[in-house]
Order: sequence, then C-alpha cells, then structure tokens
Amino acid sequence: MSDTLYILPQAALTGLIADGIAFLKANPSYIERIFVYYKCPGMDHRYGQKYLDQIMAWWNSTPLPVKQAWSLNVTHVPSITIRLASENEDLSREGFQDYWNKGEDGEIGISSFKVNLDIMLMGSKSTDEVLWLYHIVQYLLFVSKPHAEALGLQAGEFSATDFSRDQARLPDNVFSRSIRYTCSVQQFFDAAEYTDIYKIIGNVGIEPAGVDDISVVRHFEIEDV
Repeated sequence: MSDTLYILPQAALTGLIADGIAFLKANPSYIERIFVYYKCPGMDHRYGQKYLDQIMAWWNSTPLPVKQAWSLNVTHVPSITIRLASENEDLSREGFQDYWNKGEDGEIGISSFKVNLDIMLMGSKSTDEVLWLYHIVQYLLFVSKPHAEALGLQAGEFSATDFSRDQARLPDNVFSRSIRYTCSVQQFFDAAEYTDIYKIIGNVGIEPAGVDDISVVRHFEIEDV
C-alpha cells in the first residue's frame, strides 16, 4: 500500500462548508459583507438596512446543520446537505506510465476521477432562507478555493438550479435549491509490476491461418522477469 492519502470528496466538501459556516457564525460581520449589495444605490429602496437586519437576526438565531446525505432529509429546516451525484474514473486523462513517485513496491500510479456533488439547500417557504443560504454557500465556495485544492478537490466549479427532483418527497412548506459542485480528484495506487512496457519480455506464437498459408498471431505469453 502506498503512503498517500485516499481522498474522500464528499467528506472533504462537507467539512469545508461546515468549517465555513462555523467561521461565519463566530464572525457575523462577514454576513453583512456578503449581503451589503442590498444597500447599494438602486437596491436600497427595495431592500436596504431593514432587510439586512432581518437577515442578521435570522443568522444569529438559527442553527444551520451541514452534513453528508444519502437521501432527502427534511427533519431540519434550514439545512445544508451534500449528496453524491456521480463519481467516474476519467480515463481520458490516463497515460500508460502515469506515476507520482517511488513506493515500497515500485512506482506509485495515479488515477483521475471526475466528481459531481450536489449541495442541497433547504429552507422554510415562508421566508427567503433558501436565497440567503445560496448566497452564503456561493460565497464560501469562492473564498475557499485554495482550501479545496489543499484537500484534493482540484479545478472546482459549480452551477446552481432550483431543485426539482423528488419534489413529492418535500413537504409543501419547504423550498429548496441545489448547487452542483464539480471537481477532479487524483487517487494514488501502487503501480503494477509491468508499468514500464519496455520491461515486458514475451514470446509470440505464430500459427497458420489456413487461408493462403498467411500466418497470424495466436497467443502472447509474458515471461517472468
């Protein structure tokens, strides 16, 4: 086994957002910075300080759990849940001799994965909670890009949509929005014995094809090295 870390993307993103929420809870002045746009000229007549005070009162009094999810969970509203949308090995980025370093048993190989994670935001239908949650998480994803890279979530990007799947499982008093977070992850493994094609020594067996006595390859055996 190689001594490199095996990256858990869903756990990494959950921890990253949870740490960000904890920081914002301890430093609520940052929430005002996120939503100060509501006070700018052209917006202040519709929103202004009164609306910002409403956001701050909600933020300071409302618990906000962040967790990994295996299914929709509407017990806690508002909440943030991170669901796995897809995780696929990205063979388009593979090379026959991709390697990272030398391990105990030989070269350490690399395999790339394309990961899609859904960040599901749920809030009360009677408020603008989902909109507030979206802008807060959007802000965290932007400012934490270096942290995400350090956790192994490379080239992270996201898109968002109002969540429409499984609406039958959501109660009528819950609004939701989903952020699709996409990144690349490199996992490391101990390379196989025949990583280097030039070290493969073999015998090629030739047999008649039976048509005009043209010979073709019938088998290939790898000798011990």
